Amino acid sequence: MPTQYEYKAVATDGSRRTGKLLAINETTVEEFLREQKLLPIKITAIEERRQLSVFGFLRGADYENLIMFTSALATLNRAGIPLLKTLSIIKIGDKNGRFNYAIDQLKTDLHSGKPLSEAMSRFPDIFSSVYVNCVAAGEESGSMDSTLEQLGVVLEREAELTQQLKSGLRYPIMVIVAIVLAFFVLMNFVVPRFMSFYSAFDAELPLPTRIIIATSDFVTSYWPLMLTATIAAIFIIRSILQQKAGRLWFDRQLLRLPILGELIIKGNIARFSMMFRILIASGLTIVRAVDILSLTIKNTVIAKEIEALGDSFRRGREIEVDSDSFRYFPKQALHMLAIGLESGNLEAMLREVGEHYTKQVIHTSRQLTAIIEPILTVIMGLFVLVLALAVFLPMWNLIKVFQG
Repeated sequence: MPTQYEYKAVATDGSRRTGKLLAINETTVEEFLREQKLLPIKITAIEERRQLSVFGFLRGADYENLIMFTSALATLNRAGIPLLKTLSIIKIGDKNGRFNYAIDQLKTDLHSGKPLSEAMSRFPDIFSSVYVNCVAAGEESGSMDSTLEQLGVVLEREAELTQQLKSGLRYPIMVIVAIVLAFFVLMNFVVPRFMSFYSAFDAELPLPTRIIIATSDFVTSYWPLMLTATIAAIFIIRSILQQKAGRLWFDRQLLRLPILGELIIKGNIARFSMMFRILIASGLTIVRAVDILSLTIKNTVIAKEIEALGDSFRRGREIEVDSDSFRYFPKQALHMLAIGLESGNLEAMLREVGEHYTKQVIHTSRQLTAIIEPILTVIMGLFVLVLALAVFLPMWNLIKVFQG
């Protein structure tokens, strides 16, 4: 399995060079550096850490660019245009942007005789290990046309699925942010003026107003302590998540959340099925495909269960659907995989699994939104009610004082 290495080297002019490279071993990195006329000083393997992400495993800020690049590459390759000419034609986004720089580097590597997949592996932030292995399998099997076409379709579905997941969570996040901002403005601008105005009158303030004022006093007096505690908590949580056991515990708690946990599971299974299908369709063995996917799935609990699935394939055993190794992997998906293996039609069965769980994700995200919206509406209503009582009840009391 390729590993990402960080290297330090010296050029012929004496300048120092640093960078990262995805390679099979350190020897491959050394050979690459010598080809670039660089003298390696230090080569270090980078331990891959799964990013804190709830959904999916095809990552990267250039995802939309990757979809356009894959579509253009598939179209021009199908038209019979040589690969070097194809890369010279394709321009994605900003002319001087990062993606076009990567394309130029791909052309340089192809000129030197390297295969496309090896050239792509130099840019792991743009071309994920799943993507690179799909291209490599397509090169080995001579089915680059169909591989690129299937990659384009899967990437588009991945984008649609991600968009559906985001849309399901967008409204709750916006409401929560609005409440936090309103609370901040209230505590720092409204309440201080409110207090200075009413302090001139000898009138007892109502309970909602006293609660608001006490909260404002607390925030004003102890905000440095609260900020320090928040930073410390973030640091501790990050430290825990960087540990294997801590990350495993956190991911397990995510999967136990009502509805959201179900959404995470179905989203990961949908993506796993789609990418599994394209990997074996490209010519990779089942064991190799599962090993690749288990290293790229973000949720470590689901990744561990997929590793167990790979162990079953590696040992030639049937999938034990009721095994304790599969507590979160849906039983229905396991049964369908088992049937696909027995019938010799695994590729078609994976397509069915992917489409089924994609529909399930869409349905569950709508269900999540339908449940959260009324809850957040009630919370927002209570917040506005408390604020209104805190402001208008003292005014009512002042009117009585003036009348008295």
